[in-house]
Amino acid sequence: MSSSTQLLTSILDANETYAEAFARSDPALLQKLAKGQSPRIFWLGCSDSRVSAELATGVAPGSIFVHRNIAQCFHPGDLSASAALAYAVHVLKVEAIIVCGHTGCGGVRAGMQAAVESKQREDKGEKVEPPKPGSVEDTIAKWIAPIKSLASTQLPSCSSDPLEALELAHLTDSHVRDTVKAVADSDLVRAAWDEGRDLSVHGWVYHVGTAKLRDLDCGWKGVGVRADSLSRPSTYAESEPRE
Repeated sequence: MSSSTQLLTSILDANETYAEAFARSDPALLQKLAKGQSPRIFWLGCSDSRVSAELATGVAPGSIFVHRNIAQCFHPGDLSASAALAYAVHVLKVEAIIVCGHTGCGGVRAGMQAAVESKQREDKGEKVEPPKPGSVEDTIAKWIAPIKSLASTQLPSCSSDPLEALELAHLTDSHVRDTVKAVADSDLVRAAWDEGRDLSVHGWVYHVGTAKLRDLDCGWKGVGVRADSLSRPSTYAESEPRE
């Protein structure tokens, strides 16, 4: 039996245990979920395996409608994210949208690294050759391009080591704020506000080292109308290593 087969078999075995425990502990919820879903929250999060929306928030299954991609991006023309947002807002009628980043994000780190390398080559007068279309490098470069652009605006004008000067945590916060604004400015969300819907968009960061969520106080509940602050100073992960 191959390693992957053993892994998947163990997961199916664990599911048997989970299903039996679920049926015993809350059969009513299981029956309710079988009839449909009525989540009140749409979660746009990162694909990172360490960050689970349900576990981080402690809610029951059926409470959050989730869309995940690398570095919780909302790109113009991204049909997958747009379709998920459209369904959440206009079919499920969610009340809140959460854009959730996290510490130690590989996608944000890749964007930061790309910005640093581009600046270093530019300073040396080196020509940067684009990656081969369709390659792994090309696919990743296209996805993280907005993060790279954001990182480029935060690079210091003079530094012997710009990567040291640019904190990953700071860039992560900035990227979440930008994504919140992009979602809030989307036609899909504005259409809901035009209908008078009670819908808010918020930006959170999950601290992997402490399992705590932090509100960035960058939310919106209407065109030009800021959402209520949910910031809690006690949730800042002071013990988590700086990045």
